[in-house]
Amino acid sequence: MAHHIHVGRPTATWQEAVVAGAPDGVLLVDGAGRVQAMNPAAEQIFGMTAEGAAGRSVQAFVPERMRERHAGLMMDFFATAVSPRGMQERAPVAAVRANGEEFMAEIALIPVKVGEERMVACIVRDVTEQLQMQAAAARAERLESLRVLSAGLAHDFNNILATVTGNAEFALQRAGEDSLLREALEDIREAGRRAAEMVRQMLRFAGGGELAREPVDLIAVTLDTLRMLRGALGNGVMATTDLPETPVVVMADPVGIRQVLMNLIINASEAMAEGGGTLTVRVGHQRVTRAYLDRCRQRTCFGCADAQPGAYACLEVADTGVGMDAATLERIFEPFFSTKFQGRGLGLAAVLGVVVGHRGAVHVESEKGKGTTFRVLLPLTCEG
Repeated sequence: MAHHIHVGRPTATWQEAVVAGAPDGVLLVDGAGRVQAMNPAAEQIFGMTAEGAAGRSVQAFVPERMRERHAGLMMDFFATAVSPRGMQERAPVAAVRANGEEFMAEIALIPVKVGEERMVACIVRDVTEQLQMQAAAARAERLESLRVLSAGLAHDFNNILATVTGNAEFALQRAGEDSLLREALEDIREAGRRAAEMVRQMLRFAGGGELAREPVDLIAVTLDTLRMLRGALGNGVMATTDLPETPVVVMADPVGIRQVLMNLIINASEAMAEGGGTLTVRVGHQRVTRAYLDRCRQRTCFGCADAQPGAYACLEVADTGVGMDAATLERIFEPFFSTKFQGRGLGLAAVLGVVVGHRGAVHVESEKGKGTTFRVLLPLTCEG
């Protein structure tokens, strides 16, 4: 005896009720590859009504670059499948919504019969957010491991450098008038000082070292830094600002904040070294919600997991340069990772260390050939 369940129309079977209420999308596709039915979850996932999807090729939900291969796989499944193919049997694949936005989906295929016609029920689960969260967690774990390693190395280097520079100073005091000897000792001392600066950058990334706390006006620091770096910007690079009329004040380490700005501005300028472009520095206020932090964490955001909702100062450096691909974007804050021929890979690592040390976050957006934007969020001392 058949069982029925009321879901708005008394003749609906329990199977229909399950499909209608399922959290995963369900598409019924015929042997010609055309959509015959779609449940409400699929409507939400693909941004299209069941009526609008009916009769359309399922290829409409497949990225264009993958359609030829997808058509072959569908034909093969129709010809050979006698049992379901579960989601665990394949890695997530790219799919596309009605508005053209791509997303990652896990898909199960179930051969079914409707009357005498063989069809396929496609179960679709949008796992984009899940994959983004996993990637963010893996990135944070990798950076934390590097932070611990950097802290240990920096302290060891500090001890070694103290011996080198201390002995160089002592030897200089006893070197007499021997110019060649003095020159060699001064070179040793200067090399020690440069190495000590690298160690300080490593400690910034590792969250070590003292951070002074005093009111810092981001507008004043921005103007001073741009003035100081004016001669260091590449040919054809035009620097512009977007600054509010009232001060934007944070309780922060002025040396650290200046280092953040200098590194971001120099990086932006170097990204436009070949063809020139526009570098824009923006300062402002932003009310940060938990939903905003969650959204940022799913993208390329560093520090968002530990940042708290509230009032923030926003410092943004944008360029129209070469941009970065996804693989580079994942690693830019790692110490000693650099895309530059002579780069040490410590500048952005130090930026992240300073920002996280202030309980802030850095959100990065970049696209190959379309430039990069670094958005730094720092907790506000007061709102102007």
